Amino acid sequence: MPGPNAALPTSLSTMTPEWLTSALHEGGSLPSGGRVTSFEMQGLGVGEGFLGELARIRPHYEGTADGAPASFIAKMPSLVPENRALGVMFTAYEREILFYRELASLADSSIPRCYFGGLDAASTVDRAAEALIQRLPPRLTARILERVMHQAGKSKRRFVLLLEDLEGLRIGDQVRGVSVAEAEAALRALARFHAAYWESPVLNRPWLAAADMGADIAHELFRRARPLLESRFGDRLSPESRAILDWEDAHGPALLRRLAITPRTLNHGDYRADNIFFDSPVGQAGNVTIIDFQALTVGSPMIDVAYFIRPNMNPADANATEAHLVEVYHQALVEAGVRGYPLDRCREDYVLGSLWVIHRGVLLIGTLDLSNERGMAMVDRAVERALEATPSLDLAAVRL
Repeated sequence: MPGPNAALPTSLSTMTPEWLTSALHEGGSLPSGGRVTSFEMQGLGVGEGFLGELARIRPHYEGTADGAPASFIAKMPSLVPENRALGVMFTAYEREILFYRELASLADSSIPRCYFGGLDAASTVDRAAEALIQRLPPRLTARILERVMHQAGKSKRRFVLLLEDLEGLRIGDQVRGVSVAEAEAALRALARFHAAYWESPVLNRPWLAAADMGADIAHELFRRARPLLESRFGDRLSPESRAILDWEDAHGPALLRRLAITPRTLNHGDYRADNIFFDSPVGQAGNVTIIDFQALTVGSPMIDVAYFIRPNMNPADANATEAHLVEVYHQALVEAGVRGYPLDRCREDYVLGSLWVIHRGVLLIGTLDLSNERGMAMVDRAVERALEATPSLDLAAVRL
C-alpha cells in the first residue's frame, strides 16, 4: 500500500478507508494488523474555521485495532478560494503541520494529539512566489496583490491533519464571550504555552513566520478593507476610534515590525474562545485545551494576550478586569520560569498588541469570505469589542 503522503486527498470528500488506514499506520495510532473498512463523516459547521475544512470521522476497524482512536478530526484547506488564498499566501497550512511534527512536544499546555500530518512538497513556483512577495517594494506589492491572491486561491498543494477528537469537552464561544474565570484560565494556559518557547533557539525554524512577515501586504489589505469597516460600523465609530484608524493607516507596518522584536516567543496567532476547549460548565474556569495552530508567529506575546481579552469578553467585564487579566497572565509567565520581562513592560506591550488587534480585525473584514452568519457575527463582535477600548488607548505614549 502506498504511503499517505504519496496520495494525499484533495478534499474531505475524497478521503477513502484505504488512505485513512495508511495514514493511521504511519502516525502509529493503528497497529499494522488493523485497517479502516469504512467510516462516517460529520461535517463541522460553517463558521467553525475560516481557513480550514473540518469534519469528525468515526472509523470502523477490522483486525488488530487496539488503541486506535474511536473518532478523530480531519482538517484540510478551505474550499473557499478567498480563504484558501490567505492560508496559502501566509503559509498557514504548512505551519500547523510542521508545528505538530517539530514543536508540539515542547508545549506546556494541553493540545490535541496529532495522529497524522501530511503535506505536499512546495513547488519551485510556490517558493519563488513566497520569496518574490517578501522582497517586492510596497507600491509594487499593492499593485499586483489582487493577482497574487487569485493565484494563491487556485493552489493545488495538499495538506491534511488528523487530530484528537475533543468531543467530550466544551468549546468556547467567541460570540457569547467568556467569563472572567474562563479568561483567567485561558490566559494562564497561554502563559505556559509562551513560556515553553520564550527566546528559544527553536524560534529560528525557517518555516516559522515573524510577526511582521508580509507587513506591507497586510497593511495594503488593511487600507483596502477600511472603507468596508466604515460602511459596516460608521455610526458606531467614535472620534477616538477614527483617530486610532488614522494612526494605524500611518503607522501600520512600523507597528507590525515593532511587535516582531524582543521579547520573542511562539504566538498562537488566533487565540480566541472558539480555539479553546474547557472541561468545566459555562462560566467556570477548569482546565484548558488549545487548538488550531495555523496562525503561529514569532514575536511579542502580547499579540496573543490583546487578541484574546477584548475581542472575547463583553465590554463591561473587559473594562473592569483588563488590567487584572494582564497581571494574571504576567504572574503565570513568572511562575513558568520567565525572567527579565517586568510587569510595566508587559503593560506597555499590551497597548501595542491592542493596536495590532484593530489592524488585524480591519484586515480580516476585507479579506475573508464571511458569507455565513456565524462567521460574520464572530468578526463583527470582535471588532466592536476591540473598538470599545479606543478611548483608553493613549497614542501619544506609544513608542515604536
